[in-house]
Amino acid sequence: IMLASFLSGLAGAITQKSLQSGSGRNALLFTMELCVASILILLVSFATSEGGKKIRERGFFDQWTLLTLVPVLTNSAGGILVGLVIKYAGTIRKGFAL
Repeated sequence: IMLASFLSGLAGAITQKSLQSGSGRNALLFTMELCVASILILLVSFATSEGGKKIRERGFFDQWTLLTLVPVLTNSAGGILVGLVIKYAGTIRKGFAL
């Protein structure tokens, strides 16, 4: 738990520095950059894991319903919200706000 807390704080500090620097980075663009990095990691996992094999056989959206979209869209909006809170309030305040 201590390592996870340390890494979370470090990532938050680096993110805050990037978003609040004088260049005024776009929070939405920064979120998209993080998504691309995550997609690359997931593709490697997809290619090497047992779950990836099942997805390749049945398809990604096998057994999805409209209710499945609720957590997907909620998490997407939450990620953008966290990026905006970090940009305008900072990492420390984000911990209290969210």
